[in-house]
Amino acid sequence: MPEFLPFIGTRYNSSKVHIENVTSPPYDVISQDYRDRLYARDPHNVIRLEWSRDADPYRSAEKYFTEWKRTGILRREDRPAFYVYHQVFKKPNGEQVTRSGVIGRMKVSPYSAKEVIPHERTHDWPKKDRLELMEHTHTNFSPIFGLISDPSFLFDQSLETATVHPPIADMDEMLPSGETVRHIVWRLEEPAMMERISRITRTMPAIIADGHHRYETAVEFHQKHPDVSGGAYIMMFLSNLQSEGAVILPTHRLVHDVAGFNQYHLLDRLRERFELLMFASREEGMAELERDDAALTLIEFNEDPKWVLLRDARLLERDFVKPAAERIEEEIFIPLIGLSRQAISERVNLLYPHTIRELDEMEEEQAWDAAFLLRAVRPSELQAVVERGEFMPQKTTYFYPKLLTGLVFHEFEAQANSL
Repeated sequence: MPEFLPFIGTRYNSSKVHIENVTSPPYDVISQDYRDRLYARDPHNVIRLEWSRDADPYRSAEKYFTEWKRTGILRREDRPAFYVYHQVFKKPNGEQVTRSGVIGRMKVSPYSAKEVIPHERTHDWPKKDRLELMEHTHTNFSPIFGLISDPSFLFDQSLETATVHPPIADMDEMLPSGETVRHIVWRLEEPAMMERISRITRTMPAIIADGHHRYETAVEFHQKHPDVSGGAYIMMFLSNLQSEGAVILPTHRLVHDVAGFNQYHLLDRLRERFELLMFASREEGMAELERDDAALTLIEFNEDPKWVLLRDARLLERDFVKPAAERIEEEIFIPLIGLSRQAISERVNLLYPHTIRELDEMEEEQAWDAAFLLRAVRPSELQAVVERGEFMPQKTTYFYPKLLTGLVFHEFEAQANSL
């Protein structure tokens, strides 16, 4: 079963930098404009390591990382530890919740070992980029996000011992949406508690919530470089799928620039497969989508009828139902709209807004054909998919909020004497 261990972390030196100025969201959710803002925020912001603007971003990251360690901007800790991490935030309904978890190092293994389990398919090009960065730095700069299922909450209780001590980081992050997320980190280095966490997590597989590409990159790196000390592990944040902080937001689909797209022709084809319900507003349609388990998606068009709910009563009769995003691809995008699997994979005619606000902005910025609004995947649905050994399409789940990058780094060679 999975081997999840404490590690010797490398962290920003709080006497030289302010942690809120040098951390960032994960690189793959950052816009070009926001990257520029992170560059301007502090010359030591982690964005220079994760997603450099330099001509050779990988050598540049290696140079900066080496220089920052030499000048004391970064300090390697002298003892292994777990890093207990809380995110305090508000759900879309306004309820404040805390996601609690712990950052450690997970031994990598192929998916076939069923120790670490994916839930989404991946593409090759992001892995090539991450592998090149790993080749140059031998370091994980950001943790991947993993989930375990622990209905007993023994895992969560084990983390609480760290929170009686002063945190090593406590900061507020202002999201582009205007919402605030509080990030709090504690070191947990008591041997008995570290052993307990490792023992608990050894009894259950870890589901990758976010970071499939980085995990697969780590597996490939270890296969290519079995002699690199510490390279058999990847930095991972683990949280309990059963806890209140397991918040999954929907990822909608906006179809645009499809040659010959005709709303009324599509509706005629949809009537052959689904029950269609018309609504006078988006809000009414979304409320019904959330309420009715037989509802697949709410489609938003430019012309009347503007909001059409697709319903399939057969869903109520099945023990296992494919994720809505997968059904939309297989039953609508490919056969009815005419998108190819390659076009879907390369996002040629698709945008993926996570929120209604993002959807509105995208609809204002460009011509579009139809929006497919989805309800969020429930934690139980996610668990059912992975237990069957199946995959969801990319951009199906949006785990909110994102983990910060830059709170702690995992240097491979530093772990040689950490056990």
